[in-house]
Amino acid sequence: MTHFKTDYAIINAELVVGHIDVPANSSPTDEILHKAGLIIQQGKIQEIFADSTEAQAQAQKLGLEIIDAQGAYLGPGLIDMHIHGCGGTDTGQEDLQAALETMAQFLAQRGITSFQPAVFPSVEVMAKAQAALEASPLAAYHVCSIYNEGPFIALEKKGGLPAESLRDFTAEYMEQLLSFRHPTTKRTLLGTMTVAPELAGADEAWNMAAQSGSKVAWGHSASYADMLPANKGVHLTHIFNAMNGIDHRRPGLAIVPFLKQYQDATYELIADTVHVNQRTMEFLIHSLGTDRLCLISDAMAAAGMGPGESVYLGRQVICDGKVSRYKEGNILIGSAMLTHDTGRQLVEAGLIDVAEFFRIASTNPARVLGLTDRGAIQVGRRADFVLLNSSLQVQDVFIGRTN
Repeated sequence: MTHFKTDYAIINAELVVGHIDVPANSSPTDEILHKAGLIIQQGKIQEIFADSTEAQAQAQKLGLEIIDAQGAYLGPGLIDMHIHGCGGTDTGQEDLQAALETMAQFLAQRGITSFQPAVFPSVEVMAKAQAALEASPLAAYHVCSIYNEGPFIALEKKGGLPAESLRDFTAEYMEQLLSFRHPTTKRTLLGTMTVAPELAGADEAWNMAAQSGSKVAWGHSASYADMLPANKGVHLTHIFNAMNGIDHRRPGLAIVPFLKQYQDATYELIADTVHVNQRTMEFLIHSLGTDRLCLISDAMAAAGMGPGESVYLGRQVICDGKVSRYKEGNILIGSAMLTHDTGRQLVEAGLIDVAEFFRIASTNPARVLGLTDRGAIQVGRRADFVLLNSSLQVQDVFIGRTN
């Protein structure tokens, strides 16, 4: 059930606070506070209690509604920083506002309270996205920014992206893409942009994005490790996909997070077991841990809908319940699984624990995107939460707005 509330308390929760913030009376190493509580006012976290008795007493003093979590896991709302569609719609639809609103509602029911929709990379689509968010408080609340997967990428690594969407870099076009603003935050609407680092103008694109508060992600690239620039703060678009892999003679972009030079590099992972093999995910997580990993869906319209057929950018798409492919050529174009499911599968496989689930599916994406108002159980942050039962199924979702 999805709850729209701004003033209340939650008690008796297994509270996943991660390693960002914990109450003074708890251990700084605790990532899950047992039988803990929260006070929420005006849609934000006001107090965190390691002892639910104290939380309940404070809530009664304030006259707040008290919700008993009954020992379920309570963590920050999940953030999918790379998603094309779900629930039968996608960002390629003509009515982008309707698509974003449908996605927002569909995702919220599954504990994904913020998302960064990936769009057809063009100035025209960015203008449509800004107009859609300006017209829809619902979409503006849940859409943190927009992901442009291109247009400055390598043709030979375009994957499922249409060739006509690609173009050579120009500063003028980049400036136009960066000129749009989120109506609520007033930040640049272009949150993340995939750029192939070997292309002419890649460094200038990087610098322009950084100056505007946006993030260039390396990806859809045919480059190798010995060709890469020495940038700091590198982020990779869906690691292992649409890039050269970890070959022992010619290692590609996928080796970046393993290198000392890029020890701060963050990276996205599609964990549906098709985009990246289960053993490869085990190698990745065992080697690097989870502090820099961002779980994404890269999902298409069929996500959450089961097997079937749909249309994306005018082409027929088939879905088997795990991934979506263009019917013609059987080209893999995106996942059909959302992050609440793939994250749970990683826990069930023993690759991560519950605290790490919230780290890779909420806290890390928020950090990469520069979102300081969500992504963690911390005083002052938005009261967007997901309550998971012992099997890590979504039990309840709380949204810090009234409708």
